[in-house]
Amino acid sequence: MIKQSSKHFVLLPMKKFFTSIVILLFAATSFSQSGFSDLMKRNERELAKKLKELRSVRKNKDLKEKNEAFIKGLKIVLGEEETFNYPFDSLNSISKITSPDNSFRLFNWNVEMQDGSQKFYCFILKKDGEIIELNDKHQFMNNPETKKLTDKNWYGAVYYEIIPIGRKQYTLLGWNGKSSLTTQKLIEVMSLGNKKAKFGASVFKFEDTRDRRRRFILEYANDAYVSMKYVKQRKSKQIVYDHVSPSTPQTEGFYQFYYPDLSYDSFTLEGGKWVHQPLVEPKNNKSDADKLYNDPKAKSPFNR
Repeated sequence: MIKQSSKHFVLLPMKKFFTSIVILLFAATSFSQSGFSDLMKRNERELAKKLKELRSVRKNKDLKEKNEAFIKGLKIVLGEEETFNYPFDSLNSISKITSPDNSFRLFNWNVEMQDGSQKFYCFILKKDGEIIELNDKHQFMNNPETKKLTDKNWYGAVYYEIIPIGRKQYTLLGWNGKSSLTTQKLIEVMSLGNKKAKFGASVFKFEDTRDRRRRFILEYANDAYVSMKYVKQRKSKQIVYDHVSPSTPQTEGFYQFYYPDLSYDSFTLEGGKWVHQPLVEPKNNKSDADKLYNDPKAKSPFNR
């Protein structure tokens, strides 16, 4: 999980990660518990108990057992009619975000194994009650930026932003604590259909027209502090992120030595495409979307 040094963020004990996740995700949830049934409140208490048990163990065997118990309980609760609008405020170590068009909601979390590797879990709850479970296969992928993926072989992440870009197509900003050496931020494109989800789309345009990436992955050192956020203005929609570069010429290609260099890159949405723009001057976003962005000084893991 994420830890902090005097200069950058690095992997820390799991507890600190799951405490800081609340800062960002609470802002994205505007529900109130008033008006919901006692059954839903009891369901939340049971899930919170299972989640607390999961977060209290460290051995792989125990992590697997407690996570499976949480998943079993969550699947039951997802079938309840009230679940789509219920806040689940006490489940503060998982992501619970709703799409801006109110068509689906994500229940999304990670589990850190003993060796520092990450496993990711996500359930998509659609407004009509349909549930799609995502199966994380990121640890087994080569060249993941070029692949078409589905709910059966998802590149796992914890998502913190949903950006509608077309009919049933959404851009997701996410975090992946890749390994004990590096961390990733990613821009994913998801399309939802009946009982399935598809990931990866040809919506990225780079300076090199031969670049055919279907998702964008930014990898950097665990002790780096990297921001990636959505900036929506009246006439533009951008994803702005820290440009990272190797600390020395000799470490090029070794991402455990990549750090922000005080410049920024961006993607601007133009005609349904994310057009890459290197070395841009970030603009201040004064829209409501800015409220969902956690300032780096707040030490949220997702703005590393």
